[in-house]
Amino acid sequence: MMRSLAVTATILSLAVACSEKKKSEMTKTEASPNAGLLPAPLASAGELTGVVGGHPAEAVTEGIPADSAGRLVVHDPDPPPPEPAAVDRPMPDDALSARDGVGFTLEGTWQWGDLPAPASVPELAPQAIHQALQKTELQVTADLGSTGRMRLSFDSPAFPLPTHTELRARSSYYGHVLVWPTGMTYRVLAPGSLRAMFAERRADVASLMRAKLTASGTGSLLGHKTNLTTIETSLGALTLEQTTISGSGSGGELLCRLLVELVGADPATDACRSDRVPLAARYRWTPTGGISFVATSLVERKDLSLGSLYTPPAGATFTSGELPPQASGVFLTQGELAQFRTRPVRGAPPGPRAPGEGVTAENLTSSLQYLLLDGVAVAWVKPRERQYVIGPPSGRYTVSFRDFFGTSVSPPAALDLPAFVRVGSSDVDAGSK
Repeated sequence: MMRSLAVTATILSLAVACSEKKKSEMTKTEASPNAGLLPAPLASAGELTGVVGGHPAEAVTEGIPADSAGRLVVHDPDPPPPEPAAVDRPMPDDALSARDGVGFTLEGTWQWGDLPAPASVPELAPQAIHQALQKTELQVTADLGSTGRMRLSFDSPAFPLPTHTELRARSSYYGHVLVWPTGMTYRVLAPGSLRAMFAERRADVASLMRAKLTASGTGSLLGHKTNLTTIETSLGALTLEQTTISGSGSGGELLCRLLVELVGADPATDACRSDRVPLAARYRWTPTGGISFVATSLVERKDLSLGSLYTPPAGATFTSGELPPQASGVFLTQGELAQFRTRPVRGAPPGPRAPGEGVTAENLTSSLQYLLLDGVAVAWVKPRERQYVIGPPSGRYTVSFRDFFGTSVSPPAALDLPAFVRVGSSDVDAGSK
């Protein structure tokens, strides 16, 4: 009996041991796939505030953010800041795609204030004077590419550069590309050289300054709400009127850079930003004088010619130290000038240096000077040179001189043509020498 009980106990002991071994082997198997679907434990208040157990929690490394659909959100890196364009070597070739022909075309004019009135004489031809004013209006056309390109064309013979000469710009560079009217030659203009280009027909570089910016109210132009900013330097003050067009890109910013450079301001100024388009610029110089730029139209475009936006132009030849071939400097034909009067009238005897007909103008100043007859710019005269204008009939005219920016404006004088006139040592000289 005792032996039977011992055998039974042994069998039970073995059974328990086998059961525990099997349970142990089961606990070593992998976790259920469904375990990964269970919600994670809620974070404690300490974990949310970065404090656990009274001590700051370790920093958590963040990964790339994702949107609601689980797609990774990768932001494009900010472009590098613009660099000054080098004038002694070609600018790197441009690259644009078909979708880059989006932007705006802006047309505008540079305006001179307080033009002198024509001489009050019976033989005056007002219609011819009006037509001459229209032909010599300082008109420009600017294509503003949203991708950060600008092409500004000089559409008037009265600019110091030939008609259809272009200034182009690219958002990755400070400075401009000056393109010949043929489109096949270009040179690079360094930042700070535009003022000399307009005033002297030279590419001399002047230092640019940090400008003082002042908000100057709001306005409206061409159906757009505008914001006005006054930009002041030692040269004077520019009141810049801009409209904000969401998604318009940085083409307008390039036009802004051009306008602020003329007042001597660094083009990196906060006044020039993406999505802003300048519509007017009014300059007041120190100590006196002024000029204005006003947009006359602004049209959204989706078909800008890529050929007109490439900066530099594709296939164009680089040159350094040159300017486009000089225009004659006389803006109207002999026939157009002959229409200023209904008939010739012989007045006071001409001076000894007067030509047989018309007018000879001499410029003794260091800047380009415009000769105005009856308030019409008929020619410009280079520094230390003379210009002969043939065509206006003999008679009495209002004669005056001015530079492009209006920093130097001579008082108008009544003068009988033919005549020799001079600006410099005296504003108007009838040719006594």
